[in-house]
Amino acid sequence: MKRSLLTLSLIIFINGQKALAWGSVGHKIIAQIARAELSQAVLDSVTYYLGETSFESASVWMDEIRSDENYDYLKPMHYVNVAKDQTYVPVKEPNIINELETILVELSQRSKHNKQDVKTSLLILFHLIGDLHQPLHSGYATDKGGNSIRVDFMGTNSNLHRVWDSNIIESQKISMTDCLQHIQSKKIVQKPLYEEINILQWMDESRDYLNRVYEFKDNIIDLNYVLSNKSIIEKQLTLGGLRLAAILNQTFKAK
Repeated sequence: MKRSLLTLSLIIFINGQKALAWGSVGHKIIAQIARAELSQAVLDSVTYYLGETSFESASVWMDEIRSDENYDYLKPMHYVNVAKDQTYVPVKEPNIINELETILVELSQRSKHNKQDVKTSLLILFHLIGDLHQPLHSGYATDKGGNSIRVDFMGTNSNLHRVWDSNIIESQKISMTDCLQHIQSKKIVQKPLYEEINILQWMDESRDYLNRVYEFKDNIIDLNYVLSNKSIIEKQLTLGGLRLAAILNQTFKAK
């Protein structure tokens, strides 16, 4: 593995840090769903590598170390840019697709690597699976994934990316319970949707929502927009959790 974990105990803080993808609430929901879906043997194995780091803390690590220049190499891995109405063309430059595919290989060959390196790969996996399910993380370079689009979010200054990362989640108090209702109400019932590991397909599914993301006028995000997109966010968080669990269950199952 090409990474090593630098002073993890000094740089992981759950409170008081600015998360930049799904917000800390969204990422932690994904981690909680994944944890609940693991077999006991896989849970024990993943917990062994994470050590004292909880699933929730693991899910936000990549955002919380962004100010640490030792990890600048990770910044391009949070997203991928694909022009509107275009399809993704593989590139050599670092992006979320390349990094996730690398991580999957590294974790499948974890016996070749030390425990600390496996832990780092898990921290990256936990976070990037979440990022992949936020549509604007596979958005357009022209507006920096919505970051450069200033909007009025129900009377508060924001930007389009932040609206999807955290504003809607926080304003609607979306919780793990809300997301699990998508499973219980059979809104997500087809196992291939989350058990067949296909990073490119998952990205394409997220991008399918981009037209909805941009359906607002005069840079105003009103309550109707929030309510019409709340269920999309809940579904994406749920799928993120189920798919993270699928990767862990398949990768860490006893051989």
